[in-house]
Amino acid sequence: MRTSASRFAKCVILPRGTSRGALREMEAIALGSQSVNFFYHANINPLETEDLTAEQWRIAVDLLEKNLGLTDHARFIVEHRKKGRTHRHVIWLRVNVHTMRAVKMADDYEKHQATARELEKQFKLRPVKSVLGTECAKGARPSRRAKSWETFRGHKTGIDPHAMTKEITALYRESSNGAAFAARLSASGYGLVRGNEQPYCLLDKAGQLHSLTRRIEGVGAAALAAFMRDARPHP
Repeated sequence: MRTSASRFAKCVILPRGTSRGALREMEAIALGSQSVNFFYHANINPLETEDLTAEQWRIAVDLLEKNLGLTDHARFIVEHRKKGRTHRHVIWLRVNVHTMRAVKMADDYEKHQATARELEKQFKLRPVKSVLGTECAKGARPSRRAKSWETFRGHKTGIDPHAMTKEITALYRESSNGAAFAARLSASGYGLVRGNEQPYCLLDKAGQLHSLTRRIEGVGAAALAAFMRDARPHP
């Protein structure tokens, strides 16, 4: 097994095509907080030969919710069935409506892997190899993808994070050093700035912040830091 508000019942399963409205409602609730990434998305994905009962689906979602620290947060579920295989997307509101603070999602990959191992044992499912976290085999980690909230934000701004990643990666590969890269970014309409938790962030053409590391394919944080040592981001 892989595991990647007012009108939201504790376990409502929405029909396909209605999730956008539910996300808008979550966004409205989160407006009173300072959270940009106001929701968390996970995918519970049994193998083709595995069919979970309604009770097993409930247990799986509740366990992942507990392990992620999102207990009692509003959520909705979208079920997909493709080529005879059923999987479910679960979307939680990260913002605690009592404190109006977002839950920090540190080490979430490891929590997904621990949940998957526990569910495999409890439901007697076939174990699968981990591709993220401490169990990940060397070289097995997949390439970075835009997070769900970044894609959702892109629908609003008209800036596709996937297309942006290809553009920024090309500018990076055309540059001999950090200063040249910063100049190319500026010429293309991007701002290089310092983040609160990261040394380098991008300001896109709609005024939204992006992690620079996440917008460059195939480059780790340490390698990027060494490359950018002569760049001068704005404060």
